[in-house]
Amino acid sequence: MSLKFKIVSAFCFVAVIFNSCKNELNILAPYKESISVYAVLNPQETRNYVRVNRIFLGEGNAFQMAQVNDSINYKKGELTVTLERYDNGVLALTTVGNPTKKLITLNDTVIQTQSGVFNSNQRLFYTDDKLYTWGDYKLTITNNKTGNVFTSKGAIIDSVKPFPFPPIAPPYYPVAYNPSNPSSYYIDFSLPTVNRVIRFNSVPGARDYDLVMRFHYADSLNTGALVPKFVDFNFPTVSTADLSGGEQLALTFTSGEFYSVLVSKLNADEPSNLLFRKILKVDFIVYAGAQDFVDFLKISAPSTSVAQDKPVYSNIEGGFGIFSSRSRLHVSKQISVSWIDYMATTKPTCNLRFLKSDGNVSAICN
Repeated sequence: MSLKFKIVSAFCFVAVIFNSCKNELNILAPYKESISVYAVLNPQETRNYVRVNRIFLGEGNAFQMAQVNDSINYKKGELTVTLERYDNGVLALTTVGNPTKKLITLNDTVIQTQSGVFNSNQRLFYTDDKLYTWGDYKLTITNNKTGNVFTSKGAIIDSVKPFPFPPIAPPYYPVAYNPSNPSSYYIDFSLPTVNRVIRFNSVPGARDYDLVMRFHYADSLNTGALVPKFVDFNFPTVSTADLSGGEQLALTFTSGEFYSVLVSKLNADEPSNLLFRKILKVDFIVYAGAQDFVDFLKISAPSTSVAQDKPVYSNIEGGFGIFSSRSRLHVSKQISVSWIDYMATTKPTCNLRFLKSDGNVSAICN
Protein backbone atom coordinates (compact mmCIF):
# COMPACT_ATOMS: atom_id res chain seq x y z
CA MET A 1 0.00 0.00 0.00
CA SER A 2 1.26 3.52 -0.78
CA LEU A 3 0.13 7.08 -0.31
CA LYS A 4 0.89 9.14 -3.41
CA PHE A 5 0.63 12.89 -3.68
CA LYS A 6 -0.73 14.85 -6.60
CA ILE A 7 2.30 16.81 -7.84
CA VAL A 8 1.03 17.79 -11.26
CA SER A 9 -2.59 18.78 -11.64
CA ALA A 10 -2.50 17.65 -15.26
CA PHE A 11 -3.65 14.18 -14.25
CA CYS A 12 -7.43 14.01 -14.67
CA PHE A 13 -8.92 10.56 -14.33
CA VAL A 14 -11.76 8.67 -12.62
CA ALA A 15 -14.05 11.22 -11.03
CA VAL A 16 -14.07 9.54 -7.63
CA ILE A 17 -10.32 10.06 -7.29
CA PHE A 18 -10.15 13.79 -8.01
CA ASN A 19 -12.65 16.37 -6.87
CA SER A 20 -11.43 19.04 -9.30
CA CYS A 21 -9.38 19.31 -12.47
CA LYS A 22 -7.77 22.40 -14.03
CA ASN A 23 -9.10 23.41 -17.42
CA GLU A 24 -5.70 24.00 -19.08
CA LEU A 25 -3.12 21.22 -19.19
CA ASN A 26 0.64 21.71 -19.31
CA ILE A 27 3.00 18.85 -20.07
CA LEU A 28 5.88 19.06 -17.61
CA ALA A 29 7.63 15.80 -18.46
CA PRO A 30 7.71 13.13 -21.15
CA TYR A 31 4.61 10.95 -21.07
CA LYS A 32 4.81 7.75 -19.05
CA GLU A 33 1.88 5.35 -19.19
CA SER A 34 -0.22 5.21 -16.06
CA ILE A 35 -3.73 4.10 -15.30
CA SER A 36 -6.53 4.77 -12.89
CA VAL A 37 -8.29 1.82 -11.29
CA TYR A 38 -11.46 1.43 -9.25
CA ALA A 39 -11.96 -2.15 -8.03
CA VAL A 40 -13.81 -3.07 -4.84
CA LEU A 41 -14.44 -6.81 -4.69
CA ASN A 42 -17.48 -8.15 -2.87
CA PRO A 43 -17.65 -11.93 -2.31
CA GLN A 44 -21.43 -11.74 -1.87
CA GLU A 45 -21.98 -10.27 -5.36
CA THR A 46 -22.69 -12.54 -8.32
CA ARG A 47 -20.58 -10.29 -10.57
CA ASN A 48 -17.53 -8.20 -9.65
CA TYR A 49 -16.22 -5.31 -11.76
CA VAL A 50 -12.84 -3.66 -12.25
CA ARG A 51 -12.82 -0.24 -13.86
CA VAL A 52 -9.63 0.75 -15.66
CA ASN A 53 -9.13 4.12 -17.35
CA ARG A 54 -6.27 5.82 -19.13
CA ILE A 55 -4.62 8.81 -17.51
CA PHE A 56 -4.36 11.28 -20.34
CA LEU A 57 -2.09 14.26 -20.95
CA GLY A 58 -2.44 16.92 -23.61
CA GLU A 59 -2.47 20.58 -24.45
CA GLY A 60 -5.84 22.22 -24.55
CA ASN A 61 -9.16 21.93 -22.78
CA ALA A 62 -9.20 19.00 -20.36
CA PHE A 63 -12.98 18.81 -20.33
CA GLN A 64 -13.13 18.47 -24.11
CA MET A 65 -10.52 15.70 -24.08
CA ALA A 66 -12.37 13.88 -21.29
CA GLN A 67 -15.35 13.55 -23.63
CA VAL A 68 -13.26 11.65 -26.19
CA ASN A 69 -13.71 7.90 -25.83
CA ASP A 70 -10.08 7.00 -26.62
CA SER A 71 -8.80 9.54 -24.08
CA ILE A 72 -10.12 7.56 -21.12
CA ASN A 73 -10.80 4.02 -22.41
CA TYR A 74 -8.44 1.32 -23.55
CA LYS A 75 -9.47 -0.48 -26.73
CA LYS A 76 -10.87 -3.99 -26.67
CA GLY A 77 -8.11 -6.56 -26.29
CA GLU A 78 -5.54 -3.97 -25.25
CA LEU A 79 -5.55 -5.03 -21.60
CA THR A 80 -5.52 -8.36 -19.79
CA VAL A 81 -6.94 -8.20 -16.27
CA THR A 82 -6.51 -11.14 -13.90
CA LEU A 83 -7.08 -12.12 -10.27
CA GLU A 84 -5.05 -14.54 -8.18
CA ARG A 85 -5.64 -15.54 -4.57
CA TYR A 86 -3.16 -16.17 -1.76
CA ASP A 87 -3.89 -17.93 1.51
CA ASN A 88 -1.23 -17.26 4.17
CA GLY A 89 1.11 -16.13 1.41
CA VAL A 90 0.67 -19.29 -0.70
CA LEU A 91 -0.97 -19.25 -4.14
CA ALA A 92 -4.44 -20.75 -3.65
CA LEU A 93 -7.71 -21.49 -5.44
CA THR A 94 -9.57 -18.43 -6.71
CA THR A 95 -13.12 -19.67 -7.32
CA VAL A 96 -15.49 -21.35 -4.87
CA GLY A 97 -16.67 -24.63 -6.36
CA ASN A 98 -13.75 -25.00 -8.79
CA PRO A 99 -11.13 -27.38 -7.34
CA THR A 100 -8.36 -26.45 -9.81
CA LYS A 101 -8.75 -22.81 -10.81
CA LYS A 102 -5.94 -20.52 -9.61
CA LEU A 103 -6.28 -17.67 -12.11
CA ILE A 104 -9.35 -15.64 -13.06
CA THR A 105 -9.12 -13.79 -16.38
CA LEU A 106 -11.76 -11.08 -16.44
CA ASN A 107 -14.06 -10.44 -19.41
CA ASP A 108 -14.72 -6.92 -20.65
CA THR A 109 -17.86 -5.02 -21.54
CA VAL A 110 -18.85 -1.44 -22.38
CA ILE A 111 -21.60 0.23 -20.38
CA GLN A 112 -23.36 3.56 -20.70
CA THR A 113 -22.98 5.85 -17.70
CA GLN A 114 -24.79 9.09 -16.97
CA SER A 115 -23.54 12.08 -18.92
CA GLY A 116 -20.95 14.20 -17.14
CA VAL A 117 -17.34 15.34 -17.34
CA PHE A 118 -16.14 12.05 -18.83
CA ASN A 119 -17.28 10.16 -21.90
CA SER A 120 -20.38 8.11 -21.05
CA ASN A 121 -18.95 4.96 -22.67
CA GLN A 122 -16.99 3.06 -20.05
CA ARG A 123 -15.12 -0.20 -20.58
CA LEU A 124 -15.35 -2.43 -17.50
CA PHE A 125 -13.76 -5.78 -16.74
CA TYR A 126 -15.81 -8.35 -14.85
CA THR A 127 -15.95 -11.87 -13.47
CA ASP A 128 -18.91 -14.03 -12.48
CA ASP A 129 -16.67 -16.37 -10.45
CA LYS A 130 -17.76 -16.84 -6.85
CA LEU A 131 -14.99 -15.38 -4.72
CA TYR A 132 -13.74 -16.73 -1.42
CA THR A 133 -14.43 -14.77 1.77
CA TRP A 134 -10.88 -15.05 3.13
CA GLY A 135 -7.34 -14.69 1.87
CA ASP A 136 -5.70 -12.03 -0.32
CA TYR A 137 -6.60 -11.37 -3.94
CA LYS A 138 -3.97 -9.98 -6.30
CA LEU A 139 -5.04 -7.81 -9.23
CA THR A 140 -2.79 -7.73 -12.31
CA ILE A 141 -3.42 -5.44 -15.27
CA THR A 142 -1.19 -5.99 -18.31
CA ASN A 143 -1.04 -3.71 -21.34
CA ASN A 144 -0.64 -6.19 -24.18
CA LYS A 145 0.86 -3.55 -26.49
CA THR A 146 3.37 -1.83 -24.23
CA GLY A 147 4.06 -4.70 -21.86
CA ASN A 148 3.50 -2.46 -18.83
CA VAL A 149 2.11 -4.25 -15.78
CA PHE A 150 0.14 -2.71 -12.90
CA THR A 151 -0.61 -4.65 -9.73
CA SER A 152 -2.25 -4.46 -6.35
CA LYS A 153 -3.01 -6.88 -3.53
CA GLY A 154 -5.61 -6.72 -0.79
CA ALA A 155 -7.43 -8.86 1.75
CA ILE A 156 -10.95 -9.99 1.03
CA ILE A 157 -13.37 -9.61 3.96
CA ASP A 158 -16.29 -11.75 5.01
CA SER A 159 -19.80 -10.50 5.73
CA VAL A 160 -21.27 -9.72 9.14
CA LYS A 161 -22.86 -12.73 10.82
CA PRO A 162 -26.38 -11.95 12.14
CA PHE A 163 -26.71 -14.48 14.96
CA PRO A 164 -27.66 -14.05 17.77
CA PHE A 165 -28.92 -10.45 17.86
CA PRO A 166 -32.49 -9.54 16.84
CA PRO A 167 -33.90 -8.12 14.68
CA ILE A 168 -31.39 -9.51 12.16
CA ALA A 169 -31.25 -12.97 13.71
CA PRO A 170 -33.09 -15.91 12.08
CA PRO A 171 -35.68 -17.07 11.14
CA TYR A 172 -36.05 -15.11 7.93
CA TYR A 173 -38.86 -14.14 5.59
CA PRO A 174 -41.27 -15.74 4.88
CA VAL A 175 -42.50 -16.92 8.28
CA ALA A 176 -46.18 -17.83 8.52
CA TYR A 177 -47.96 -16.14 11.40
CA ASN A 178 -48.53 -18.33 14.42
CA PRO A 179 -49.49 -16.92 17.85
CA SER A 180 -47.23 -19.47 19.53
CA ASN A 181 -44.11 -18.22 17.68
CA PRO A 182 -41.71 -15.99 19.64
CA SER A 183 -42.08 -12.28 18.90
CA SER A 184 -38.47 -12.20 17.65
CA TYR A 185 -39.62 -14.12 14.56
CA TYR A 186 -41.30 -10.93 13.32
CA ILE A 187 -40.56 -7.22 13.02
CA ASP A 188 -42.80 -4.89 15.03
CA PHE A 189 -41.78 -1.23 15.32
CA SER A 190 -45.24 0.04 16.23
CA LEU A 191 -44.57 2.36 19.18
CA PRO A 192 -43.12 5.57 17.68
CA THR A 193 -41.11 6.77 20.70
CA VAL A 194 -39.39 3.53 21.72
CA ASN A 195 -35.65 3.34 21.06
CA ARG A 196 -34.85 0.49 18.68
CA VAL A 197 -31.40 -1.12 18.62
CA ILE A 198 -29.80 -3.13 15.83
CA ARG A 199 -26.68 -5.02 16.93
CA PHE A 200 -24.08 -7.08 15.12
CA ASN A 201 -20.46 -8.13 15.58
CA SER A 202 -17.61 -6.74 13.50
CA VAL A 203 -15.64 -9.02 11.17
CA PRO A 204 -11.84 -9.26 10.85
CA GLY A 205 -10.30 -6.73 8.49
CA ALA A 206 -13.32 -4.41 8.21
CA ARG A 207 -13.26 -0.86 9.59
CA ASP A 208 -16.53 0.90 8.61
CA TYR A 209 -20.07 -0.48 8.57
CA ASP A 210 -23.14 0.93 6.82
CA LEU A 211 -26.63 -0.30 7.65
CA VAL A 212 -29.72 0.05 5.45
CA MET A 213 -33.21 -0.90 6.61
CA ARG A 214 -35.30 -1.50 3.47
CA PHE A 215 -39.10 -1.44 3.73
CA HIS A 216 -40.83 -3.40 0.94
CA TYR A 217 -44.38 -2.70 -0.21
CA ALA A 218 -46.43 -2.89 -3.41
CA ASP A 219 -48.68 -0.32 -5.08
CA SER A 220 -52.01 -1.70 -6.31
CA LEU A 221 -53.20 0.36 -9.29
CA ASN A 222 -56.62 0.67 -10.87
CA THR A 223 -55.19 -1.02 -13.96
CA GLY A 224 -54.92 -4.24 -11.94
CA ALA A 225 -51.13 -4.03 -11.67
CA LEU A 226 -49.32 -4.71 -8.40
CA VAL A 227 -46.02 -2.80 -8.51
CA PRO A 228 -43.30 -3.84 -5.99
CA LYS A 229 -41.38 -0.92 -4.44
CA PHE A 230 -39.18 -0.18 -1.44
CA VAL A 231 -37.96 2.68 0.76
CA ASP A 232 -34.47 2.76 2.29
CA PHE A 233 -33.80 4.02 5.79
CA ASN A 234 -30.04 4.74 5.96
CA PHE A 235 -28.09 4.78 9.21
CA PRO A 236 -24.89 6.73 9.91
CA THR A 237 -21.62 4.90 9.34
CA VAL A 238 -20.21 3.17 12.42
CA SER A 239 -16.54 2.24 12.83
CA THR A 240 -14.69 -0.38 14.84
CA ALA A 241 -11.95 0.36 17.35
CA ASP A 242 -9.67 -2.23 15.72
CA LEU A 243 -9.64 -4.75 12.86
CA SER A 244 -9.54 -7.98 14.86
CA GLY A 245 -13.30 -8.60 14.66
CA GLY A 246 -15.80 -9.64 17.30
CA GLU A 247 -16.58 -6.12 18.52
CA GLN A 248 -20.29 -5.54 19.19
CA LEU A 249 -21.63 -2.57 17.24
CA ALA A 250 -25.03 -0.98 17.76
CA LEU A 251 -27.21 1.47 15.84
CA THR A 252 -30.29 3.08 17.38
CA PHE A 253 -33.38 4.80 16.04
CA THR A 254 -37.03 5.37 16.91
CA SER A 255 -40.03 4.19 14.92
CA GLY A 256 -41.04 7.84 14.65
CA GLU A 257 -37.85 8.60 12.72
CA PHE A 258 -38.58 5.70 10.39
CA TYR A 259 -42.21 6.84 9.89
CA SER A 260 -41.03 10.34 8.99
CA VAL A 261 -38.84 9.01 6.17
CA LEU A 262 -41.51 6.56 5.01
CA VAL A 263 -44.32 9.13 4.83
CA SER A 264 -42.13 11.67 3.04
CA LYS A 265 -40.96 9.25 0.35
CA LEU A 266 -44.30 7.55 -0.25
CA ASN A 267 -46.18 10.84 -0.49
CA ALA A 268 -43.64 11.99 -3.06
CA ASP A 269 -44.13 8.76 -5.03
CA GLU A 270 -47.89 8.27 -5.06
CA PRO A 271 -49.33 7.24 -8.45
CA SER A 272 -52.44 9.11 -9.55
CA ASN A 273 -54.24 5.78 -10.09
CA LEU A 274 -53.28 4.25 -6.73
CA LEU A 275 -55.94 2.10 -5.04
CA PHE A 276 -54.05 0.84 -1.99
CA ARG A 277 -50.65 -0.40 -0.80
CA LYS A 278 -49.69 -3.83 0.49
CA ILE A 279 -46.96 -4.16 3.15
CA LEU A 280 -44.51 -6.97 2.34
CA LYS A 281 -41.30 -7.31 4.41
CA VAL A 282 -38.24 -5.53 5.84
CA ASP A 283 -34.64 -6.12 4.76
CA PHE A 284 -31.56 -5.40 6.85
CA ILE A 285 -28.43 -4.83 4.76
CA VAL A 286 -25.04 -4.39 6.42
CA TYR A 287 -22.03 -3.37 4.31
CA ALA A 288 -18.54 -3.80 5.77
CA GLY A 289 -15.61 -1.92 4.22
CA ALA A 290 -11.92 -2.85 4.42
CA GLN A 291 -9.47 -0.33 5.90
CA ASP A 292 -7.86 0.69 2.59
CA PHE A 293 -11.28 1.26 1.02
CA VAL A 294 -12.26 3.48 3.96
CA ASP A 295 -8.96 5.42 3.66
CA PHE A 296 -9.56 5.91 -0.06
CA LEU A 297 -13.06 7.30 0.48
CA LYS A 298 -11.97 9.69 3.23
CA ILE A 299 -8.93 11.06 1.40
CA SER A 300 -10.82 11.33 -1.90
CA ALA A 301 -13.78 13.19 -0.37
CA PRO A 302 -14.34 16.71 -1.77
CA SER A 303 -12.32 19.35 0.04
CA THR A 304 -14.18 22.10 1.89
CA SER A 305 -11.10 24.32 2.16
CA VAL A 306 -9.87 27.01 -0.22
CA ALA A 307 -6.77 24.96 -1.05
CA GLN A 308 -7.91 22.31 -3.51
CA ASP A 309 -4.52 20.64 -4.07
CA LYS A 310 -4.71 17.62 -1.78
CA PRO A 311 -3.11 14.16 -1.43
CA VAL A 312 -4.45 11.29 -3.48
CA TYR A 313 -4.71 7.84 -1.97
CA SER A 314 -3.61 4.92 -4.13
CA ASN A 315 -2.62 1.30 -3.59
CA ILE A 316 -2.04 0.53 -7.29
CA GLU A 317 1.60 -0.21 -8.13
CA GLY A 318 2.48 1.84 -11.22
CA GLY A 319 -0.90 3.57 -11.34
CA PHE A 320 -3.51 5.35 -9.29
CA GLY A 321 -6.72 4.25 -7.64
CA ILE A 322 -8.04 1.61 -5.31
CA PHE A 323 -8.16 -2.18 -5.12
CA SER A 324 -9.98 -3.30 -2.01
CA SER A 325 -12.99 -5.23 -0.77
CA ARG A 326 -16.41 -4.74 0.73
CA SER A 327 -18.85 -7.36 2.00
CA ARG A 328 -22.62 -7.49 2.41
CA LEU A 329 -25.04 -9.17 4.77
CA HIS A 330 -28.61 -9.13 3.43
CA VAL A 331 -31.46 -10.69 5.43
CA SER A 332 -35.25 -10.34 5.14
CA LYS A 333 -37.64 -10.39 8.07
CA GLN A 334 -41.39 -10.98 8.25
CA ILE A 335 -43.49 -8.02 9.47
CA SER A 336 -45.86 -8.88 12.33
CA VAL A 337 -49.59 -8.68 11.75
CA SER A 338 -49.85 -6.23 14.66
CA TRP A 339 -47.43 -3.80 13.00
CA ILE A 340 -49.23 -4.12 9.66
CA ASP A 341 -52.54 -3.31 11.37
CA TYR A 342 -50.94 -0.46 13.30
CA MET A 343 -49.63 1.22 10.13
CA ALA A 344 -52.97 0.67 8.37
CA THR A 345 -55.03 2.30 11.13
CA THR A 346 -52.77 4.85 12.85
CA LYS A 347 -51.52 8.24 11.72
CA PRO A 348 -49.34 9.22 10.00
CA THR A 349 -48.97 5.94 8.10
CA CYS A 350 -52.67 5.12 7.74
CA ASN A 351 -52.91 7.98 5.23
CA LEU A 352 -50.58 5.98 2.96
CA ARG A 353 -53.45 3.55 2.14
CA PHE A 354 -51.87 0.42 3.57
CA LEU A 355 -54.04 -2.70 3.72
CA LYS A 356 -54.61 -4.40 7.05
CA SER A 357 -53.25 -7.89 7.67
CA ASP A 358 -56.61 -9.39 6.65
CA GLY A 359 -56.32 -7.76 3.21
CA ASN A 360 -59.01 -5.12 3.79
CA VAL A 361 -58.83 -1.34 3.72
CA SER A 362 -59.25 0.15 7.19
CA ALA A 363 -62.20 2.42 7.92
CA ILE A 364 -60.20 3.88 10.85
CA CYS A 365 -57.35 6.36 10.65
CA ASN A 366 -56.53 8.08 13.93
